This record gives sequence, C-alpha cells and structure tokens, in this order.
Amino acid sequence: MRFLYVRLSKRALWLALVIGLIISFAQFFLVKQIPLEDTPYTQWLGIDSFGFTPIVFFVLLPLIASLPAGVMLKDDVDNGLFAKFKLRNTLQHALLKYAAVTFITGFVVIVIPLLINLLLWLLRLPNIRPDNLLNKRALIININTMLVSLYYSHPFIHALLAILFAGVWGGLFALFVMVTSLWVSNRFVAVSSGLVLQIAIFVLNSFIKLPGDVSYSPADFLHNGAVTNVSLPVTAIVTLLMVVYCMAMLILDKKRLVQ
Repeated sequence: MRFLYVRLSKRALWLALVIGLIISFAQFFLVKQIPLEDTPYTQWLGIDSFGFTPIVFFVLLPLIASLPAGVMLKDDVDNGLFAKFKLRNTLQHALLKYAAVTFITGFVVIVIPLLINLLLWLLRLPNIRPDNLLNKRALIININTMLVSLYYSHPFIHALLAILFAGVWGGLFALFVMVTSLWVSNRFVAVSSGLVLQIAIFVLNSFIKLPGDVSYSPADFLHNGAVTNVSLPVTAIVTLLMVVYCMAMLILDKKRLVQ
C-alpha cells in the first residue's frame, strides 16, 4: 500500500483539492447579503438553494474525485509498474489495494472542501437550528431534502451525514473511472468518464422521469435543498447500482489483466 501512496500523483491530488476549495471559498465569499433569520445550515455549500456554485461543485464532483488516482491503475498497467507491484501481491490483492487508494483519495478531496465550507459558515453565523417557518425562504422541505426531520432537529449531524455521503459518491466516481479506464485507450477520455456519466444521467433525468419527478441524478440528490425532488429509496437504489457496477467491472478487469 505504501508503494501506491508514493506512486500517487501529488500534483493531481493538490489540483483536485484546489478546484474544490476554490468553489468552496467562492460560495462563501460571494454571498454578501444574508437574511437575519438564516443559519449556517441554510447557507453552506451542500444546502445552498439559490447559488450557482453548488451546482458547479456537484456537477464537477466526479472529475474532482477522479483526478488524484482515477487513472493510476491504467497508467501503471501501461508503463509496466503494475506488473512489478503484482510480483509482491496476488492479482486480486493488487487490484483491491488500487481500489482502496482510489476510493480514499476520491472521498478525501470531496469531503475536505465541504467541511471547510461548513466550518466557515459556522464561524460567520450563529450556530442555531433552522426553523421551518422562519427559514421557509430557504425551501428546505421533505421533497427536496432527505432526512428533513433530522435537518430541523439536529442540523449539524445532518450536515455531517450529507458531507460523508457526498464523499462516498466521490469515492465511487473515482472507482468508476478506475475500473472503466482499462477499457478506454485515451487517457483524457478515461479520466473524464465519470463526468460524462454524471452529465449523461443529468440529461437523461430530464427526459425519462420517475413518478413524482423524483431525480435519480447524483448531481441532484447530493445537493440538499435543490430545486428537484429526491427520494431516499431511489437514492439508495442508484448508489447500490453504482457499487454493483464497480464490483462487476473489477472482476472483468481482473480477467483482462490475467490475459
């Protein structure tokens, strides 16, 4: 595992963090006028219903998460480093270690900007619970925010869960790029495959709608307080499908590398 952390591109890791932090700081510093009744939990990046920066962050989330290690396996297979690494590990263990590093880096580069943004808002505004009447302008309601009762009763816990869930999806998108990259010849196309999937689902969601206009696009259900409807069961199913795809492709990658 130490070899993989040494092998990890620090430049790409810092680039991903910088992109995420730029969006995070922009969302915080571009807000000038804040209603007196607002709280950190009605303003932070993960729940901002009116700003453009949250849309940018959650649409670009797959690309940000994939930059550090999404194509590291592909690069190492192409340059022969994977064959050397495999000499000290079984093929299965080698792939799992690459998957672990890829997921962790994808998770971290998404969680850090969101945590810092939440901290900035906690330093700027009083840490008080939102009220569904006083803060009705924020439009944080059951149809566009999951676990909305938890949001109004324990907003800090709700925010942390939202950040963790976004981080998990960052890791999943990074894994998606990793397991798909071996089947794509062009490196740029490979590292962009997660973003392409994100945009494809986002567009498809506009044409093929679920009952109640519930969104199955990660760009929507990762963003609390969005203008689209969300559903916990639909979100769980989409997340499960993503996990199943990554596991299935990991098995196919193993067979491909054996050959």
